[in-house]
Amino acid sequence: MSTRDLTYIGVFAALWSAVEISLGTYLHAVSFPLTGVALPTIGLGIALTARRVVARNGTIFAAAALTAALKALSFGGIVLSPMAAILMQGALAEAVTWGPKRPARWRMCLAGALGVTWSVFHPLISQGILAGKGIYVIYLRLIERALDIFGLTATGALVALGLFVLVHLVAGAIAGLLADLVARGALRRIRPELADTEPQDER
Repeated sequence: MSTRDLTYIGVFAALWSAVEISLGTYLHAVSFPLTGVALPTIGLGIALTARRVVARNGTIFAAAALTAALKALSFGGIVLSPMAAILMQGALAEAVTWGPKRPARWRMCLAGALGVTWSVFHPLISQGILAGKGIYVIYLRLIERALDIFGLTATGALVALGLFVLVHLVAGAIAGLLADLVARGALRRIRPELADTEPQDER
């Protein structure tokens, strides 16, 4: 990568980390119920914009790695779970957009959808690794109690879970779409040589 590309990645990563640190701290403080949707949606929107602007493989994961490092520094120590979540979101989005120099819009939307939806499964997987299989037994008991309290059936719970996952998928797809649109506008200003070229796999 050129110095210019690295500079762009650094700027976008700094913006992503600023969102994680400032907005993330606020949303957690007020116990916002959809923090797991809002933060990755904004963060991946930024990373996907960077991918289209820089137009190189590895851009998203590099931005995610730098964001995770900056997040750790901001708290004065290693915060494994959120760092791992950011890295995994970046890895998923990177995998989907890997290949074409400028990925098509559908790739951008799919990358955002998968990256944001990872936040649904990350707590279960990370806590299972840290606490062992016993944590899943506790979760099952909590779910059974919640079903009894709210009078829900197992089918109803699955429908609710499906809708919850769908919200993440839609939010991530919108992030990819907006990133594509924003990047097109940004390219006209900062990289005009790429502004009028169509993404390779749209041809």
